[in-house]
Amino acid sequence: MKTKIINYDHIKEEDINDRVIRVKALLMNSRKEILIATAYTTIQFPGGHLEAGENLSEGLKREVLEETGIILNKEYEPFFCLKYFLKDYPVKGNNRSIEIYYYYIFTDEPYNLENVRLDDQERDGDFTLNYVKLKDLKKYLKKHPGNLEINKIVTNEMLQAVKVLKKSGVKL
Repeated sequence: MKTKIINYDHIKEEDINDRVIRVKALLMNSRKEILIATAYTTIQFPGGHLEAGENLSEGLKREVLEETGIILNKEYEPFFCLKYFLKDYPVKGNNRSIEIYYYYIFTDEPYNLENVRLDDQERDGDFTLNYVKLKDLKKYLKKHPGNLEINKIVTNEMLQAVKVLKKSGVKL
């Protein structure tokens, strides 16, 4: 698994006192379409935060089920981890690590909105799912930038993950 650390504040691992761990699924079908989620005009791969006591695999399966209705019955390994080390975030004295683990999942099982379990924030943000041809993803993200500053960061993360996946030798 490739890991990239973004550490503009030059924080040491031992100075981290707060960890946020997220999982993201690159769900690809045989038509070479990738599933993306949109809420509050932010486009992301399906996924989210681990809950207390969850391991990565449990969190991945739960998040994919909650957001897509797709049941994952096998184990997956992450192909990429993006880590941010942030000093004094979100408050002074809190040094946070945000770790995002990316998984590639090939499936022709369609998403099932009857089976999703969205949280209040996702429902309030008009959560939707959409397939985009992998070859058109970059153009799609640039055409739909959203109106939140975080979109620039998330779009960059998505494109980095796809680039790492392509370089990993997975036949897309």
